[in-house]
Amino acid sequence: MSMRVNKADYTAEDGFLYYVMFKPNMELGDDTVTVRVPVSAAVSVSETGDLADLSFTLPKQYRNDRAVSYLRKDATANIGPNLPDGHVLITMPGSNGDAVVNAPAKLDLDSAGRIVGMEIQWRPGETRGNA
Repeated sequence: MSMRVNKADYTAEDGFLYYVMFKPNMELGDDTVTVRVPVSAAVSVSETGDLADLSFTLPKQYRNDRAVSYLRKDATANIGPNLPDGHVLITMPGSNGDAVVNAPAKLDLDSAGRIVGMEIQWRPGETRGNA
């Protein structure tokens, strides 16, 4: 599987907005998403605002094989025994981060309970969540 990242143009109102697609052949705006779960993500961004890597902790109810099935199929995602329980680390090949920030995010799940994507919104200068 090849994870895809969609980055919206930066705006003063929204800041940086990213959507990471874990499900193969998923398109933005399709009807796949049935549940959105708020989480906090640590993201490493390049000087141009591209994602270099991201990490987050799965809520307890989504720490199962079904929920992470798309994540486990991607070589860039590290879940499980090498990381603390429920922690996920995803690296973007060929990217280098210049800064690490905490940003509010939302995990998107389909009707089968699988994590299909993640929305990340980072507004530079804000210290509290804004997702």
